[in-house]
Amino acid sequence: MNTEIPVKRIKSSKIVFVRPDDTMLKVEEIFDNMAIHHILVTEGDTLKGVISKNDLLTIYKNAVNQGVLPDRSQILAQDMMTENPITLDTEDTIGLAADIFLANKIHSIPVLNGDQLAGIITNHDIMKYCFK
Repeated sequence: MNTEIPVKRIKSSKIVFVRPDDTMLKVEEIFDNMAIHHILVTEGDTLKGVISKNDLLTIYKNAVNQGVLPDRSQILAQDMMTENPITLDTEDTIGLAADIFLANKIHSIPVLNGDQLAGIITNHDIMKYCFK
C-alpha cells in the first residue's frame, strides 16, 4: 500500500450535513435512512462540527442514567456535535490520515480544499483502499 497517496483519491465527496439548529430528530432520521456513521454540521460553507452515531448513543445513555427521556425535538445539532474537528487537506496523505485515526481514536475526518469542505474520509475508506 502506498501511504503517500493524497486523501482526495479515496475520500467520499458525498457530504451529508445538517445545520447547527437542526434537531436530534433530523439527525436520527438521517442515520436511520442512510448507511453512514458521521454527519457534518455546517453553517453556510463553514464546517462547525461532526456528529457520530456514538454521540447519539452517549445522549441516550446519559438520559437512561438520569432517568429522564430527552425531548429530541429540543436538542440541537450544535449541542450534540464535536466542535472544531480535526481536518485534513485534500493533498494530505492516506498515511497521515491513518496516523490521525490511530492517535486520536476517531473514525472520520472532514477533508477541506483550502477552506472549502471537499468531503470526508473514514477509517473504512482506508481499509477499502488497503484491501481492494
